[in-house]
Amino acid sequence: MLKKAVLIIMLFVINVYITSCNFYMDNIYEDIDNDDEQLGFVVDDIVDMGPVKGGQINLFSTPPDTLNPVLTKNAYIKDYLAFVFESLVELDKKQKPVPLLAENWEVSEDLLVWTFRLRDNVYWHDGTPFTSEDVKFTFDLILNSGDDSIYKGNIENIESYYVENDKIFKIKLFEPDSFTPERLIFPIIKSAAKFTGDMGNAEDLAAGEDELEDNNMEGEEIAAGEGIEAATGIDFKPIGTGPYVFKEYKKDEYILLESNEKWWKGIGEGEKGENLPYISRINIKIFKKNSSVGDAFQSNKVDVVHMSRAAWIRYNGRMDITLKRYPSNEFEFIAFNLSNDILKETEIRKAIAYTVDRTKIINDIMPGEAVASEFPVIPDTWMYDTNVISNEVSLEKARALISESGWEENRNGVLSKRIGWRNVPLELELLVNNDNDTRIKVAEEIKKQLSSVGITVNINKVKWDELNKRVKDGKFDMVFLGCTITPVADISFLYSSKEIEDGFNIAGYSREAVDSYLELILKENDYSRKKAYFTNLRNIINQDVPYLGLYFYNDAALYNKKIKGILNPGTWTKYEDYTRWYLSF
Repeated sequence: MLKKAVLIIMLFVINVYITSCNFYMDNIYEDIDNDDEQLGFVVDDIVDMGPVKGGQINLFSTPPDTLNPVLTKNAYIKDYLAFVFESLVELDKKQKPVPLLAENWEVSEDLLVWTFRLRDNVYWHDGTPFTSEDVKFTFDLILNSGDDSIYKGNIENIESYYVENDKIFKIKLFEPDSFTPERLIFPIIKSAAKFTGDMGNAEDLAAGEDELEDNNMEGEEIAAGEGIEAATGIDFKPIGTGPYVFKEYKKDEYILLESNEKWWKGIGEGEKGENLPYISRINIKIFKKNSSVGDAFQSNKVDVVHMSRAAWIRYNGRMDITLKRYPSNEFEFIAFNLSNDILKETEIRKAIAYTVDRTKIINDIMPGEAVASEFPVIPDTWMYDTNVISNEVSLEKARALISESGWEENRNGVLSKRIGWRNVPLELELLVNNDNDTRIKVAEEIKKQLSSVGITVNINKVKWDELNKRVKDGKFDMVFLGCTITPVADISFLYSSKEIEDGFNIAGYSREAVDSYLELILKENDYSRKKAYFTNLRNIINQDVPYLGLYFYNDAALYNKKIKGILNPGTWTKYEDYTRWYLSF
Protein backbone atom coordinates (compact mmCIF):
# COMPACT_ATOMS: atom_id res chain seq x y z
CA MET A 1 0.00 0.00 0.00
CA LEU A 2 2.65 2.43 0.99
CA LYS A 3 5.69 3.37 -1.01
CA LYS A 4 8.87 1.69 0.11
CA ALA A 5 11.47 4.14 1.30
CA VAL A 6 15.19 3.75 0.69
CA LEU A 7 18.28 4.23 2.78
CA ILE A 8 19.51 7.79 2.45
CA ILE A 9 22.40 10.00 3.46
CA MET A 10 21.29 13.40 4.69
CA LEU A 11 22.89 16.53 6.07
CA PHE A 12 19.58 18.25 6.57
CA VAL A 13 16.31 16.41 6.84
CA ILE A 14 13.09 18.04 5.77
CA ASN A 15 10.00 16.42 7.17
CA VAL A 16 8.60 14.39 4.32
CA TYR A 17 5.10 13.42 5.29
CA ILE A 18 4.85 9.84 4.10
CA THR A 19 4.29 6.86 6.29
CA SER A 20 7.79 5.52 6.58
CA CYS A 21 11.00 6.11 8.42
CA ASN A 22 14.04 7.37 6.56
CA PHE A 23 17.33 5.99 7.83
CA TYR A 24 19.81 8.79 8.30
CA MET A 25 23.54 8.36 8.30
CA ASP A 26 24.35 10.21 11.47
CA ASN A 27 24.16 13.51 13.20
CA ILE A 28 26.49 15.54 11.02
CA TYR A 29 24.24 18.54 10.64
CA GLU A 30 26.08 21.60 9.47
CA ASP A 31 27.70 23.40 12.41
CA ILE A 32 25.55 26.46 12.82
CA ASP A 33 28.05 28.57 14.70
CA ASN A 34 31.67 27.57 14.67
CA ASP A 35 33.27 30.40 16.61
CA ASP A 36 34.34 29.80 20.19
CA GLU A 37 33.74 33.31 21.44
CA GLN A 38 31.95 33.72 24.73
CA LEU A 39 28.23 33.97 24.12
CA GLY A 40 26.40 36.86 25.66
CA PHE A 41 23.75 39.48 25.07
CA VAL A 42 23.33 42.74 26.86
CA VAL A 43 20.30 42.00 28.99
CA ASP A 44 17.76 44.77 28.59
CA ASP A 45 15.07 45.52 31.11
CA ILE A 46 11.97 43.88 29.68
CA VAL A 47 8.64 44.47 31.33
CA ASP A 48 5.78 42.11 30.52
CA MET A 49 2.59 44.15 30.62
CA GLY A 50 0.49 41.30 29.23
CA PRO A 51 -0.81 40.74 25.70
CA VAL A 52 -0.69 43.78 23.47
CA LYS A 53 -1.16 43.99 19.71
CA GLY A 54 1.53 45.27 17.40
CA GLY A 55 5.22 44.98 16.75
CA GLN A 56 7.39 42.85 14.50
CA ILE A 57 9.45 39.71 14.93
CA ASN A 58 12.29 38.65 12.66
CA LEU A 59 12.84 35.06 11.56
CA PHE A 60 15.66 33.24 9.78
CA SER A 61 15.52 31.59 6.37
CA THR A 62 17.77 30.51 3.56
CA PRO A 63 16.80 31.59 0.00
CA PRO A 64 13.39 30.19 -1.01
CA ASP A 65 13.06 27.84 -3.94
CA THR A 66 9.38 28.71 -4.38
CA LEU A 67 6.68 30.33 -2.27
CA ASN A 68 4.20 27.63 -3.19
CA PRO A 69 3.64 25.76 0.11
CA VAL A 70 2.97 22.35 -1.43
CA LEU A 71 6.04 22.47 -3.65
CA THR A 72 8.76 24.07 -1.55
CA LYS A 73 11.55 21.85 -0.28
CA ASN A 74 13.05 24.54 1.91
CA ALA A 75 12.28 23.55 5.51
CA TYR A 76 12.25 27.15 6.74
CA ILE A 77 9.89 28.32 4.01
CA LYS A 78 7.64 25.32 4.60
CA ASP A 79 7.29 26.29 8.27
CA TYR A 80 6.69 29.98 7.60
CA LEU A 81 4.16 29.47 4.82
CA ALA A 82 2.09 27.66 7.46
CA PHE A 83 1.49 31.16 8.89
CA VAL A 84 -0.20 32.07 5.59
CA PHE A 85 -1.83 28.80 4.51
CA GLU A 86 -3.87 26.28 6.46
CA SER A 87 -4.59 22.58 6.08
CA LEU A 88 -7.76 20.53 6.37
CA VAL A 89 -6.37 18.89 9.50
CA GLU A 90 -3.62 19.74 11.96
CA LEU A 91 -1.89 17.77 14.71
CA ASP A 92 -2.10 18.75 18.35
CA LYS A 93 0.68 18.34 20.93
CA LYS A 94 -0.35 14.70 21.45
CA GLN A 95 0.02 13.99 17.71
CA LYS A 96 -3.73 13.61 17.37
CA PRO A 97 -5.48 15.03 14.28
CA VAL A 98 -7.87 17.91 14.94
CA PRO A 99 -10.04 19.86 12.47
CA LEU A 100 -8.74 23.06 10.92
CA LEU A 101 -10.20 24.03 7.54
CA ALA A 102 -12.27 20.86 7.77
CA GLU A 103 -15.00 21.32 10.36
CA ASN A 104 -15.35 17.57 10.79
CA TRP A 105 -15.13 14.31 8.90
CA GLU A 106 -16.69 10.88 8.78
CA VAL A 107 -15.69 7.59 7.25
CA SER A 108 -17.50 4.60 5.83
CA GLU A 109 -17.59 1.37 7.78
CA ASP A 110 -14.91 -0.17 5.56
CA LEU A 111 -12.64 2.88 6.10
CA LEU A 112 -12.40 3.46 2.36
CA VAL A 113 -14.59 6.52 1.80
CA TRP A 114 -13.83 9.66 3.80
CA THR A 115 -16.12 12.68 3.78
CA PHE A 116 -14.79 16.06 4.89
CA ARG A 117 -17.14 18.92 5.66
CA LEU A 118 -15.42 22.27 5.26
CA ARG A 119 -15.92 25.26 7.53
CA ASP A 120 -18.26 28.06 6.61
CA ASN A 121 -17.15 31.70 6.60
CA VAL A 122 -13.54 31.03 5.70
CA TYR A 123 -12.13 33.40 3.09
CA TRP A 124 -8.94 33.69 1.13
CA HIS A 125 -6.89 36.80 1.77
CA ASP A 126 -8.28 38.37 -1.42
CA GLY A 127 -11.84 37.96 -0.12
CA THR A 128 -12.99 34.98 -2.18
CA PRO A 129 -14.64 32.14 -0.25
CA PHE A 130 -12.82 28.91 0.55
CA THR A 131 -14.54 25.90 -1.06
CA SER A 132 -14.04 22.26 -1.96
CA GLU A 133 -12.73 23.33 -5.37
CA ASP A 134 -9.63 24.65 -3.62
CA VAL A 135 -9.07 21.31 -1.93
CA LYS A 136 -9.44 19.47 -5.22
CA PHE A 137 -7.05 21.86 -6.95
CA THR A 138 -4.44 21.26 -4.24
CA PHE A 139 -4.80 17.48 -4.58
CA ASP A 140 -4.49 17.83 -8.36
CA LEU A 141 -1.35 19.91 -8.07
CA ILE A 142 0.34 17.51 -5.63
CA LEU A 143 -0.65 14.47 -7.65
CA ASN A 144 0.62 15.90 -10.93
CA SER A 145 3.78 17.55 -9.66
CA GLY A 146 5.92 14.43 -9.91
CA ASP A 147 8.60 14.50 -7.25
CA ASP A 148 8.29 18.27 -6.87
CA SER A 149 5.94 17.97 -3.89
CA ILE A 150 7.10 16.52 -0.59
CA TYR A 151 3.46 15.64 0.07
CA LYS A 152 2.94 13.24 -2.81
CA GLY A 153 3.30 10.24 -0.50
CA ASN A 154 0.44 11.55 1.61
CA ILE A 155 -2.10 10.91 -1.12
CA GLU A 156 -0.66 7.84 -2.85
CA ASN A 157 -3.26 5.58 -1.21
CA ILE A 158 -6.09 7.73 -2.56
CA GLU A 159 -7.86 6.07 -5.47
CA SER A 160 -10.14 9.01 -6.26
CA TYR A 161 -11.44 12.28 -4.86
CA TYR A 162 -14.21 14.63 -5.86
CA VAL A 163 -16.22 17.71 -4.96
CA GLU A 164 -19.76 16.92 -3.84
CA ASN A 165 -20.61 20.58 -3.26
CA ASP A 166 -18.90 23.74 -2.05
CA LYS A 167 -18.51 22.38 1.46
CA ILE A 168 -18.24 18.62 0.99
CA PHE A 169 -15.08 16.94 -0.29
CA LYS A 170 -14.80 13.15 -0.57
CA ILE A 171 -11.91 10.78 -1.06
CA LYS A 172 -11.82 7.05 -1.72
CA LEU A 173 -8.82 4.94 -0.70
CA PHE A 174 -7.25 1.92 -2.32
CA GLU A 175 -6.85 0.27 1.08
CA PRO A 176 -8.23 1.06 4.56
CA ASP A 177 -6.12 3.53 6.50
CA SER A 178 -7.24 4.97 9.83
CA PHE A 179 -4.35 7.45 9.69
CA THR A 180 -5.87 9.26 6.71
CA PRO A 181 -6.59 12.50 8.66
CA GLU A 182 -2.95 12.64 9.79
CA ARG A 183 -1.89 12.54 6.16
CA LEU A 184 -4.00 15.56 5.25
CA ILE A 185 -1.92 18.10 7.14
CA PHE A 186 -0.56 19.68 3.96
CA PRO A 187 -1.52 23.29 3.10
CA ILE A 188 -4.49 24.03 0.86
CA ILE A 189 -3.92 26.57 -1.90
CA LYS A 190 -6.41 28.61 -3.86
CA SER A 191 -7.78 27.12 -7.06
CA ALA A 192 -6.35 28.74 -10.19
CA ALA A 193 -9.88 28.84 -11.60
CA LYS A 194 -10.81 31.44 -8.97
CA PHE A 195 -8.37 34.04 -10.27
CA THR A 196 -10.15 36.67 -12.34
CA GLY A 197 -9.15 37.93 -15.78
CA ASP A 198 -5.58 36.83 -16.39
CA MET A 199 -5.85 34.99 -13.08
CA GLY A 200 -5.85 38.15 -11.01
CA ASN A 201 -2.43 39.56 -11.76
CA ALA A 202 -1.06 36.42 -13.26
CA GLU A 203 2.04 36.63 -11.13
CA ASP A 204 -0.19 35.91 -8.13
CA LEU A 205 -0.27 32.37 -9.31
CA ALA A 206 2.76 31.83 -11.38
CA ALA A 207 6.27 32.68 -12.39
CA GLY A 208 5.60 36.13 -13.82
CA GLU A 209 3.26 38.14 -16.05
CA ASP A 210 5.08 37.54 -19.31
CA GLU A 211 5.30 33.80 -18.84
CA LEU A 212 1.64 33.49 -17.97
CA GLU A 213 0.46 35.72 -20.79
CA ASP A 214 2.46 33.60 -23.21
CA ASN A 215 1.14 30.35 -21.79
CA ASN A 216 -2.42 31.62 -21.16
CA MET A 217 -2.97 28.72 -18.79
CA GLU A 218 -6.26 27.85 -17.17
CA GLY A 219 -6.50 26.46 -13.66
CA GLU A 220 -7.35 22.98 -14.91
CA GLU A 221 -4.27 22.93 -17.13
CA ILE A 222 -2.06 23.86 -14.23
CA ALA A 223 -3.55 21.15 -12.06
CA ALA A 224 -3.21 18.63 -14.87
CA GLY A 225 0.51 19.08 -14.96
CA GLU A 226 0.85 21.22 -18.10
CA GLY A 227 1.54 24.30 -16.04
CA ILE A 228 3.36 22.97 -13.01
CA GLU A 229 6.24 25.34 -13.66
CA ALA A 230 3.85 28.26 -13.30
CA ALA A 231 3.07 27.27 -9.75
CA THR A 232 6.68 26.67 -8.75
CA GLY A 233 8.17 30.00 -9.72
CA ILE A 234 9.69 32.27 -7.13
CA ASP A 235 7.22 35.01 -8.12
CA PHE A 236 4.27 32.91 -6.98
CA LYS A 237 2.36 35.18 -4.58
CA PRO A 238 0.91 33.23 -1.67
CA ILE A 239 -2.79 33.85 -1.05
CA GLY A 240 -3.90 31.84 1.95
CA THR A 241 -6.60 31.67 4.62
CA GLY A 242 -4.31 31.85 7.64
CA PRO A 243 -3.47 34.40 10.35
CA TYR A 244 -0.83 36.19 8.27
CA VAL A 245 -1.01 37.76 4.82
CA PHE A 246 1.87 37.74 2.38
CA LYS A 247 2.89 41.34 1.59
CA GLU A 248 6.25 41.39 -0.12
CA TYR A 249 9.25 39.36 -1.18
CA LYS A 250 12.56 41.06 -1.93
CA LYS A 251 15.07 38.65 -3.38
CA ASP A 252 17.95 37.74 -1.08
CA GLU A 253 16.66 40.16 1.57
CA TYR A 254 13.30 39.38 3.15
CA ILE A 255 9.75 38.07 3.00
CA LEU A 256 7.24 40.25 4.81
CA LEU A 257 3.99 38.98 6.34
CA GLU A 258 1.31 41.09 8.02
CA SER A 259 -1.43 40.04 10.41
CA ASN A 260 -4.81 39.10 8.96
CA GLU A 261 -7.34 41.03 11.02
CA LYS A 262 -10.13 39.00 9.40
CA TRP A 263 -8.68 35.60 10.20
CA TRP A 264 -11.64 33.29 10.73
CA LYS A 265 -10.17 31.65 13.82
CA GLY A 266 -8.90 34.81 15.49
CA ILE A 267 -11.87 37.17 15.57
CA GLY A 268 -12.50 38.20 19.18
CA GLU A 269 -10.26 35.43 20.52
CA GLY A 270 -7.69 37.66 22.24
CA GLU A 271 -7.46 37.98 26.01
CA LYS A 272 -9.39 41.26 25.92
CA GLY A 273 -11.66 40.33 23.04
CA GLU A 274 -9.29 41.64 20.40
CA ASN A 275 -8.54 39.78 17.20
CA LEU A 276 -5.61 37.41 16.89
CA PRO A 277 -2.77 37.33 16.03
CA TYR A 278 -1.20 39.80 18.44
CA ILE A 279 2.03 40.44 16.52
CA SER A 280 1.45 42.67 13.49
CA ARG A 281 4.36 41.75 11.23
CA ILE A 282 6.68 38.82 10.63
CA ASN A 283 9.84 39.72 8.75
CA ILE A 284 11.58 36.64 7.35
CA LYS A 285 15.19 37.60 6.72
CA ILE A 286 17.06 35.78 3.97
CA PHE A 287 20.57 34.50 4.68
CA LYS A 288 22.78 32.69 2.19
CA LYS A 289 23.74 29.79 4.42
CA ASN A 290 22.05 27.68 7.05
CA SER A 291 25.25 28.00 9.09
CA SER A 292 24.45 31.68 9.69
CA VAL A 293 21.51 30.94 11.99
CA GLY A 294 23.51 30.94 15.22
CA ASP A 295 25.22 34.23 14.46
CA ALA A 296 21.93 35.78 13.33
CA PHE A 297 20.28 34.92 16.64
CA GLN A 298 23.34 35.88 18.66
CA SER A 299 23.49 39.33 17.06
CA ASN A 300 19.74 39.98 17.49
CA LYS A 301 19.13 39.94 13.74
CA VAL A 302 16.44 37.31 14.27
CA ASP A 303 14.24 36.66 17.28
CA VAL A 304 13.35 32.95 17.08
CA VAL A 305 15.39 29.98 15.90
CA HIS A 306 15.06 26.22 16.15
CA MET A 307 18.24 24.25 16.73
CA SER A 308 18.89 20.53 16.59
CA ARG A 309 20.92 18.26 18.85
CA ALA A 310 24.06 19.62 20.44
CA ALA A 311 23.80 23.00 18.68
CA TRP A 312 21.49 24.47 21.30
CA ILE A 313 23.43 23.17 24.32
CA ARG A 314 25.78 26.16 24.34
CA TYR A 315 22.77 28.40 24.97
CA ASN A 316 21.36 26.30 27.82
CA GLY A 317 21.06 28.14 31.12
CA ARG A 318 21.24 31.58 29.57
CA MET A 319 19.06 34.09 31.42
CA ASP A 320 18.86 36.55 28.53
CA ILE A 321 16.92 34.21 26.23
CA THR A 322 14.07 31.74 26.53
CA LEU A 323 14.98 28.17 25.58
CA LYS A 324 12.41 25.39 25.22
CA ARG A 325 13.39 21.79 24.51
CA TYR A 326 11.20 19.25 22.72
CA PRO A 327 11.74 15.78 21.21
CA SER A 328 12.87 15.81 17.60
CA ASN A 329 11.74 13.18 15.12
CA GLU A 330 15.21 11.57 15.02
CA PHE A 331 15.10 8.11 16.58
CA GLU A 332 18.22 6.08 17.36
CA PHE A 333 18.19 2.30 17.70
CA ILE A 334 20.16 -0.91 17.31
CA ALA A 335 18.89 -3.57 14.92
CA PHE A 336 19.51 -7.24 15.69
CA ASN A 337 20.03 -9.69 12.86
CA LEU A 338 17.52 -12.39 13.80
CA SER A 339 19.15 -14.90 11.48
CA ASN A 340 22.32 -14.75 13.58
CA ASP A 341 22.81 -17.96 15.59
CA ILE A 342 23.18 -16.06 18.86
CA LEU A 343 20.66 -13.27 18.33
CA LYS A 344 17.91 -15.58 17.11
CA GLU A 345 17.62 -16.55 20.79
CA THR A 346 15.00 -14.30 22.39
CA GLU A 347 16.69 -14.75 25.78
CA ILE A 348 19.88 -13.07 24.55
CA ARG A 349 18.02 -10.12 23.03
CA LYS A 350 16.06 -9.68 26.25
CA ALA A 351 19.25 -9.94 28.28
CA ILE A 352 20.71 -7.12 26.19
CA ALA A 353 17.55 -5.05 26.77
CA TYR A 354 17.80 -5.62 30.54
CA THR A 355 21.46 -4.59 30.52
CA VAL A 356 21.61 -1.44 28.38
CA ASP A 357 21.00 1.59 30.59
CA ARG A 358 19.60 4.32 28.34
CA THR A 359 19.39 6.86 31.15
CA LYS A 360 23.08 6.46 31.98
CA ILE A 361 23.99 6.74 28.30
CA ILE A 362 22.06 9.99 27.94
CA ASN A 363 23.28 11.51 31.20
CA ASP A 364 26.92 10.62 30.63
CA ILE A 365 27.28 11.28 26.91
CA MET A 366 24.59 13.78 25.92
CA PRO A 367 22.95 15.24 29.03
CA GLY A 368 19.68 16.94 28.14
CA GLU A 369 20.12 16.20 24.46
CA ALA A 370 17.88 13.13 24.23
CA VAL A 371 14.87 11.39 25.75
CA ALA A 372 14.86 7.62 26.21
CA SER A 373 12.42 5.65 24.08
CA GLU A 374 12.14 1.99 23.10
CA PHE A 375 9.81 2.61 20.15
CA PRO A 376 9.84 4.92 17.12
CA VAL A 377 6.87 6.81 18.56
CA ILE A 378 7.34 10.18 20.26
CA PRO A 379 6.90 9.71 24.03
CA ASP A 380 3.95 11.42 25.69
CA THR A 381 1.76 11.32 22.60
CA TRP A 382 -1.73 9.85 22.40
CA MET A 383 -0.53 6.42 21.30
CA TYR A 384 2.48 6.25 23.60
CA ASP A 385 1.68 8.47 26.58
CA THR A 386 4.66 7.41 28.66
CA ASN A 387 8.43 7.34 28.45
CA VAL A 388 8.74 4.49 30.95
CA ILE A 389 10.97 1.73 29.59
CA SER A 390 9.28 -1.68 29.82
CA ASN A 391 12.46 -3.73 30.19
CA GLU A 392 13.99 -1.81 33.08
CA VAL A 393 17.68 -2.31 33.77
CA SER A 394 18.25 -5.52 35.76
CA LEU A 395 21.62 -7.23 35.50
CA GLU A 396 20.26 -10.05 37.65
CA LYS A 397 17.49 -10.81 35.14
CA ALA A 398 19.95 -10.51 32.26
CA ARG A 399 22.38 -13.02 33.78
CA ALA A 400 19.52 -15.40 34.59
CA LEU A 401 18.27 -15.34 30.99
CA ILE A 402 21.76 -15.98 29.65
CA SER A 403 22.22 -18.91 32.02
CA GLU A 404 18.78 -20.37 31.30
CA SER A 405 19.53 -20.40 27.58
CA GLY A 406 22.57 -22.62 28.15
CA TRP A 407 25.51 -20.23 28.13
CA GLU A 408 28.28 -21.21 30.54
CA GLU A 409 31.77 -19.99 31.34
CA ASN A 410 34.53 -22.02 29.73
CA ARG A 411 37.94 -22.53 31.27
CA ASN A 412 39.01 -19.12 30.00
CA GLY A 413 36.12 -17.42 31.80
CA VAL A 414 34.28 -16.71 28.53
CA LEU A 415 30.59 -17.49 28.15
CA SER A 416 30.03 -20.03 25.40
CA LYS A 417 27.79 -22.89 24.33
CA ARG A 418 27.54 -25.49 21.61
CA ILE A 419 25.50 -24.42 18.62
CA GLY A 420 25.34 -27.17 16.03
CA TRP A 421 28.79 -28.71 15.87
CA ARG A 422 30.65 -25.63 17.11
CA ASN A 423 31.41 -24.27 20.55
CA VAL A 424 30.45 -20.60 20.12
CA PRO A 425 31.54 -17.74 22.42
CA LEU A 426 28.93 -15.16 23.42
CA GLU A 427 30.50 -12.55 21.19
CA LEU A 428 28.82 -10.08 18.81
CA GLU A 429 29.88 -7.43 16.33
CA LEU A 430 28.28 -3.96 16.45
CA LEU A 431 28.48 -1.97 13.21
CA VAL A 432 28.71 1.82 13.52
CA ASN A 433 29.38 4.41 10.82
CA ASN A 434 32.83 5.81 11.46
CA ASP A 435 32.03 9.52 11.09
CA ASN A 436 29.42 9.72 13.84
CA ASP A 437 31.23 10.56 17.06
CA THR A 438 28.10 10.37 19.21
CA ARG A 439 27.17 6.89 18.01
CA ILE A 440 30.71 5.68 18.56
CA LYS A 441 30.68 6.96 22.15
CA VAL A 442 27.29 5.35 22.77
CA ALA A 443 28.52 2.09 21.22
CA GLU A 444 31.53 2.10 23.55
CA GLU A 445 29.25 2.56 26.56
CA ILE A 446 26.95 -0.24 25.38
CA LYS A 447 29.98 -2.50 24.95
CA LYS A 448 31.05 -1.70 28.51
CA GLN A 449 27.58 -2.34 29.93
CA LEU A 450 27.14 -5.66 28.11
CA SER A 451 30.53 -6.88 29.27
CA SER A 452 29.18 -6.76 32.83
CA VAL A 453 26.90 -9.70 32.03
CA GLY A 454 29.44 -11.62 29.98
CA ILE A 455 28.48 -10.49 26.47
CA THR A 456 31.51 -9.50 24.41
CA VAL A 457 30.91 -6.76 21.83
CA ASN A 458 33.37 -5.90 19.08
CA ILE A 459 32.72 -2.45 17.65
CA ASN A 460 33.40 -2.21 13.92
CA LYS A 461 33.58 1.40 12.70
CA VAL A 462 33.03 1.43 8.95
CA LYS A 463 32.16 3.90 6.21
CA TRP A 464 28.47 4.47 5.62
CA ASP A 465 28.51 2.87 2.18
CA GLU A 466 30.03 -0.31 3.59
CA LEU A 467 27.60 -0.35 6.51
CA ASN A 468 24.70 0.14 4.13
CA LYS A 469 25.85 -2.71 1.89
CA ARG A 470 26.35 -5.10 4.79
CA VAL A 471 22.88 -4.31 6.10
CA LYS A 472 21.32 -4.90 2.69
CA ASP A 473 23.23 -8.18 2.35
CA GLY A 474 22.26 -9.26 5.87
CA LYS A 475 25.92 -9.57 6.89
CA PHE A 476 25.81 -8.09 10.36
CA ASP A 477 25.15 -9.08 13.96
CA MET A 478 24.03 -5.73 15.35
CA VAL A 479 23.97 -2.36 13.62
CA PHE A 480 23.57 1.14 15.07
CA LEU A 481 21.11 3.18 13.00
CA GLY A 482 18.78 6.13 13.19
CA CYS A 483 15.66 7.17 11.36
CA THR A 484 13.50 10.23 10.96
CA ILE A 485 9.91 9.41 11.79
CA THR A 486 6.84 11.09 10.35
CA PRO A 487 3.65 12.51 11.88
CA VAL A 488 1.80 9.27 11.17
CA ALA A 489 2.18 6.97 14.19
CA ASP A 490 2.31 3.79 12.11
CA ILE A 491 5.27 1.61 13.13
CA SER A 492 4.69 -1.12 10.56
CA PHE A 493 7.73 0.08 8.58
CA LEU A 494 9.99 -1.49 11.24
CA TYR A 495 7.93 -4.41 12.59
CA SER A 496 5.70 -5.71 9.79
CA SER A 497 6.80 -8.90 8.06
CA LYS A 498 5.73 -7.25 4.79
CA GLU A 499 8.67 -4.89 5.20
CA ILE A 500 11.34 -7.62 5.38
CA GLU A 501 12.02 -8.07 1.69
CA ASP A 502 12.27 -4.50 0.43
CA GLY A 503 11.37 -2.36 3.41
CA PHE A 504 12.92 -1.23 6.67
CA ASN A 505 12.45 -4.39 8.72
CA ILE A 506 16.16 -5.17 8.48
CA ALA A 507 16.06 -7.37 11.59
CA GLY A 508 13.92 -9.84 9.65
CA TYR A 509 11.32 -9.81 12.41
CA SER A 510 8.16 -11.77 11.74
CA ARG A 511 5.34 -12.44 14.19
CA GLU A 512 1.78 -13.20 13.11
CA ALA A 513 0.24 -11.51 16.15
CA VAL A 514 2.26 -8.35 15.47
CA ASP A 515 1.15 -8.27 11.83
CA SER A 516 -2.45 -8.72 12.98
CA TYR A 517 -2.29 -5.82 15.42
CA LEU A 518 -0.65 -3.57 12.84
CA GLU A 519 -3.52 -4.33 10.47
CA LEU A 520 -6.10 -3.77 13.21
CA ILE A 521 -4.60 -0.37 13.97
CA LEU A 522 -4.82 0.64 10.31
CA LYS A 523 -8.46 -0.45 10.21
CA GLU A 524 -9.62 1.00 13.54
CA ASN A 525 -10.97 4.53 13.56
CA ASP A 526 -11.74 4.67 17.30
CA TYR A 527 -8.70 6.12 19.02
CA SER A 528 -9.27 4.40 22.36
CA ARG A 529 -9.41 0.98 20.70
CA LYS A 530 -6.49 1.89 18.46
CA LYS A 531 -4.46 2.78 21.53
CA ALA A 532 -5.43 -0.52 23.18
CA TYR A 533 -4.23 -2.41 20.10
CA PHE A 534 -0.95 -0.52 20.23
CA THR A 535 -0.51 -1.37 23.91
CA ASN A 536 -0.98 -5.07 23.15
CA LEU A 537 1.37 -4.76 20.19
CA ARG A 538 4.00 -3.04 22.33
CA ASN A 539 3.81 -5.80 24.95
CA ILE A 540 4.48 -8.49 22.35
CA ILE A 541 7.38 -6.57 20.83
CA ASN A 542 8.86 -5.95 24.29
CA GLN A 543 8.93 -9.70 24.82
CA ASP A 544 10.58 -10.35 21.47
CA VAL A 545 13.00 -7.36 21.34
CA PRO A 546 13.79 -7.46 17.59
CA TYR A 547 15.26 -3.96 17.91
CA LEU A 548 16.79 -2.12 20.83
CA GLY A 549 15.24 1.35 20.81
CA LEU A 550 17.47 3.90 22.50
CA TYR A 551 16.31 7.52 22.37
CA PHE A 552 15.00 10.51 20.46
CA TYR A 553 17.32 13.47 20.16
CA ASN A 554 15.99 16.74 21.56
CA ASP A 555 15.62 19.90 19.50
CA ALA A 556 15.13 23.32 21.06
CA ALA A 557 13.46 26.62 20.25
CA LEU A 558 15.33 29.77 21.26
CA TYR A 559 13.41 33.01 21.72
CA ASN A 560 14.44 36.60 22.23
CA LYS A 561 13.42 37.54 25.76
CA LYS A 562 11.03 40.19 24.43
CA ILE A 563 8.75 37.49 23.00
CA LYS A 564 6.07 36.54 25.49
CA GLY A 565 2.95 34.43 25.48
CA ILE A 566 2.51 30.70 25.13
CA LEU A 567 5.92 29.36 24.12
CA ASN A 568 5.28 25.66 23.87
CA PRO A 569 7.01 24.04 20.86
CA GLY A 570 6.52 20.38 20.03
CA THR A 571 7.76 17.82 17.56
CA TRP A 572 4.94 18.50 15.10
CA THR A 573 3.98 21.93 16.47
CA LYS A 574 7.19 23.97 16.41
CA TYR A 575 5.26 27.24 16.40
CA GLU A 576 2.47 26.19 18.72
CA ASP A 577 0.18 29.11 19.70
CA TYR A 578 2.27 31.63 17.77
CA THR A 579 -0.83 33.76 17.19
CA ARG A 580 -0.85 34.41 20.95
CA TRP A 581 2.75 35.56 21.09
CA TYR A 582 3.22 39.22 21.90
CA LEU A 583 6.10 41.60 22.50
CA SER A 584 7.19 43.25 25.72
CA PHE A 585 9.70 46.07 25.85
